[in-house]
Amino acid sequence: MKVDTARYLELRRDIHRHPELSNHEIETTRRIREFLARDGLTLQSIGNLNGGFVRIDCGKEKTLCMRADIDALPLIENTGAPFASQNQGVMHACGHDMHTAIAAGIACELNRVKEQLNCNVVVLFQPAEESNPVGGARPVTEAGFLRDQKIDEIYGLHMWPSLPLGDIALRPGPLMAASDRFTIEVYGTAAHAAEPHLGVDAIAMGAEIDCALVQKLRREVDPFETVAISIGSFQSTGRYNVVCDHVTLQGTVRSTSEETRAYLHRRIREIPEKIAAVYGGRAEVDLHPGYGVLQNAPDLFDRFSQHAIGILGREHVHTDIHPSLIGEDFYYFSQQIPALYFHMGCQADHPLHNNCFLPKEETLGIAVDLMTEYFLSQGK
Repeated sequence: MKVDTARYLELRRDIHRHPELSNHEIETTRRIREFLARDGLTLQSIGNLNGGFVRIDCGKEKTLCMRADIDALPLIENTGAPFASQNQGVMHACGHDMHTAIAAGIACELNRVKEQLNCNVVVLFQPAEESNPVGGARPVTEAGFLRDQKIDEIYGLHMWPSLPLGDIALRPGPLMAASDRFTIEVYGTAAHAAEPHLGVDAIAMGAEIDCALVQKLRREVDPFETVAISIGSFQSTGRYNVVCDHVTLQGTVRSTSEETRAYLHRRIREIPEKIAAVYGGRAEVDLHPGYGVLQNAPDLFDRFSQHAIGILGREHVHTDIHPSLIGEDFYYFSQQIPALYFHMGCQADHPLHNNCFLPKEETLGIAVDLMTEYFLSQGK
């Protein structure tokens, strides 16, 4: 069903102009509520969380859910778009404004032809996806949303700048990685730089820890495993003529299997402590588990990919892809019920989380058509 996307683009641009950070999406929620109300839809709340959901109840046995995330990032926008952010230092640089408008489009279009549906459809507007490690999906599930709405399956998508407009990418099993964060405090002994033998150099220990985690540890894991370990911050308290006695390293580890994840966690704790001990220093590791591995249910993958091929054409549906190492709190849903998540090609010139990221707006209509046709085809 081809839809007129003009008013959904209007919603997207309105949200893009007024982005809000995780757990602060009050005005975003209001804008969604008022937009849906124009089509006679009521945005229902989930406890005291921002966002909410719309239920298109046809009295059917099966209920499917479409999820969109609604929060933005702490970035200063540099797109030059006429609808650029008016909230200084906040920007929709991950495409959640597009996700929200697509979900609103799906809700409105399905509500218009609800007598053709053979399943109930719930459209979820979820807050705080960017708030790792808790995110917004976890409190939504903990509030009993999936249980109370009797959701049987859940679907989601993400803007994907490297994919051409109109293409999608998905795979069965792991699609998005576990995303964990760690902090390593390294303690040595200060001394005059001219007498280094009287001190224990925390910078030297930190540098070796960096190399060991980023390079050596990777070689302890099967090269066919999808893994990334990155140190993004290395800070010292030193002075140019003092042997430094304290450094802090912060980083992230990404993995796509729970077994490998557990192994990496153990070694990230062990390696810094052992390296520091060799030098005569000390290291303390604080590891914060974040979102887990997002798994696509194989039967949903088969059903949805065949549908997408029929709508978009086989050449536009990519299923021979590697998992992405980006984290996604949709993982919490995939742990509870069968879930399907896919990358939606938006052919942007800049990557996600870049302050110039601007997806092609034509993506919106393609996504709404794809998902409305899919939900209309289910339950027959």
